[in-house]
Amino acid sequence: MTFFMHRLAEALGSEAPDELPMPSMRPSVPEAFIVGSDRHVALRALAEQLVCEANAVIADPVSHLVLFDEVGGDELAFTITCNSHVARVATHFEGGHATGQIVSEDLPHEQPYELSGPEALPDLIVRLCLIAGLRNSESAHRI
Repeated sequence: MTFFMHRLAEALGSEAPDELPMPSMRPSVPEAFIVGSDRHVALRALAEQLVCEANAVIADPVSHLVLFDEVGGDELAFTITCNSHVARVATHFEGGHATGQIVSEDLPHEQPYELSGPEALPDLIVRLCLIAGLRNSESAHRI
């Protein structure tokens, strides 16, 4: 198992988390088009890997995470869902610039934020799983 799989299995095996992980975020700011598009593609690729790893750990197949892409118009986006909890990561392109944004009812949203980088994705996924109420029995999360 990967470090992330161990971390998620431990979180899902506990009764109630002391504290929900918060993904590292920063205020959304425009950056060069190529920087924003490269960043989005890297986030999306890692998200796919982590969703697959998470689904290998989640005992109930009905609660497996779902990852889907949105392509069109002036943005790239992907959404991760866990039951009714959703996080949408988007990069909007306009005037030669790219602006990232994460939108989720389970995260602060008083101003536009984006993930600070790929290192924020594991915290986002663990947070979604815990907020959705996922729990594994002690024997179910052993792989």
